[in-house]
Amino acid sequence: MPLITVSTSTEISEKNIFMKDCSKLLSKLTNKPEKYVMVCLLDQIPMCFGQDLNPSCYVDIKSIGSIDPLIMSESINNFISMKLNIPIQRIYIRFENIEASNWAWEGKPFG
Repeated sequence: MPLITVSTSTEISEKNIFMKDCSKLLSKLTNKPEKYVMVCLLDQIPMCFGQDLNPSCYVDIKSIGSIDPLIMSESINNFISMKLNIPIQRIYIRFENIEASNWAWEGKPFG
């Protein structure tokens, strides 16, 4: 159910390690089993932030419940900044709680 999509202008050399680290972090922050976490990674995306082409990142987080931007923002921001060497001022994070009836798995909606 939890989904994290990381889009960044930087090149991530160890993609598999980075995705596994993202999965662990999102599982911990949502308190949901890691076996349900999905990670999508898009690196080397042309990005412009504030008319500046220096490295930046957009993170999109979706889940059925368990989203608390007040609690999660700092952890995610620091994680991305540390792992990708991107200043925290150049990272946007979007959070979205999805209704269980609007999220399906194994051919059936969760709710």
